[in-house]
Amino acid sequence: MTSVEDIKRLVLKPFQNHRQLSIKEADTLSLEILDLLSQSDCKDQSTLKYLANFLTVETYHDLIEERNLNKKCGYPLCNRCQNRIRDPYGGNATANRFLQQNNPYAYLSHYCSKFHYRCSQFYEVQLTNEALFVRIGVHLDDKIQGDVPKLQSVSLLEELIQGEELEEQNLISIVSGIGKLNIQSEEGAHGDEKEELEKDLSGWLSQIKIVENKDPHPMGDFFKDET
Repeated sequence: MTSVEDIKRLVLKPFQNHRQLSIKEADTLSLEILDLLSQSDCKDQSTLKYLANFLTVETYHDLIEERNLNKKCGYPLCNRCQNRIRDPYGGNATANRFLQQNNPYAYLSHYCSKFHYRCSQFYEVQLTNEALFVRIGVHLDDKIQGDVPKLQSVSLLEELIQGEELEEQNLISIVSGIGKLNIQSEEGAHGDEKEELEKDLSGWLSQIKIVENKDPHPMGDFFKDET
């Protein structure tokens, strides 16, 4: 199991000398993260959220593929194997691609379950495509970050569903994430994908509890204390 401290010690430690990574350093760092997480799993939700600082959509797809090759569910928090293990080098490539694009259960070749497939989608749409070498200071240790930009904020679908309270920022994140997933499904080739996505999310999100503030300010949120 890989923790935030493991990532800092095993991957980031050699890159603490300057605030901005070179292109070569960024590529090296990305490859080391892929190697580490393709053979291990995130220890907790904090680790997966921290990992978002170093991923793009493309590198996340690479990570999913590498985990699948190692017979692991593509979702980095999962320690199980994908539901259907396939030989990526076997059979006709054209036929395999057709089945992947048209089989409604194709996600089981990459994930252990539909839930982790949706969790992975929700995580992916929050990733930035900004190149790692222009993300100033994200690789630096907390003690020497100084005034570098704030690390990327990511919400996890299962975290929001399981939480007893839903904060305003998390609500914004989940609405934004669902909106992006909805756009992706509309652009996809499967006509039933959008309806299926809405059904899945409706069932899971119905478990979220939005807790009312028991001691609101008499003048409303405008005077809410900043934390």
